[in-house]
Amino acid sequence: MAKIHATAVIDPRARLLDDVEIGPYVVIEGEVEFGAGCVVGPFCRFEGPTTIAGGNRFISHASIGAPPQDLKFKGAPTRLEIGPGNVFREFVNIHRGTPGGGGVTRLGAHGLYMIGAHIAHDCQVGDWVIFANNGTLAGHVHVGSYATVGALTAIHQFCSVGEYAFIGGGTIATKDVLPFMKTVGSRPARCFGPNSVGLERRGFSEERLRALKTAWRFLHSSKLTTSEALSRISADLSDAPDAMRLLEFIKASERGVILANG
Repeated sequence: MAKIHATAVIDPRARLLDDVEIGPYVVIEGEVEFGAGCVVGPFCRFEGPTTIAGGNRFISHASIGAPPQDLKFKGAPTRLEIGPGNVFREFVNIHRGTPGGGGVTRLGAHGLYMIGAHIAHDCQVGDWVIFANNGTLAGHVHVGSYATVGALTAIHQFCSVGEYAFIGGGTIATKDVLPFMKTVGSRPARCFGPNSVGLERRGFSEERLRALKTAWRFLHSSKLTTSEALSRISADLSDAPDAMRLLEFIKASERGVILANG
């Protein structure tokens, strides 16, 4: 059975599965479902429709499932979906989707969202991500699995952040952020090549790292245009899946990507 503090206010439409713990002064409004083993600390607020998978932990003062900050939003029934095993620290806020953006904001599994992180409407976030303090996403942003968003970083609406990307603190990203790479800086942000240390910690082999470093040398070369660099990657690294993923990401970008010159 769920363990609910006497001061919590819970809508009868909410659904709490086994072993859910709800702390003091929590407010749950609307169709909000908590999976087994979720723990909610004091002063958190939840609004639905929101589905939260098992094993999530909300430390305190989080705002989860609030309406989107979109002037076009008129109260349509949009959703928030959160995968299992995430940790949400103090004052994290996550908004539901909008009809024009697909109707769903979606977070994956096993992420760490530190103090003040903000996930806006219609964002799609992968698994095992880290958002440092006050890392923020505008609407419609896609973040790949294993990405790290540094403290005080802002990602512009409709941008994509590739998997395993590392974004340094204070970055303003107005273009797409390359997978596997380190990107940092404000107006313009710059890419500094593969996140070698982080990728090693994730189990990348020397062969995989070598291929990514070679791809970056092509992209960073002053003797090659971007098109020429992409051709070299395609020709020389066709047997390296990570390099091909990098190539695919760049070709699919609609906003352009952040490179060494911003």
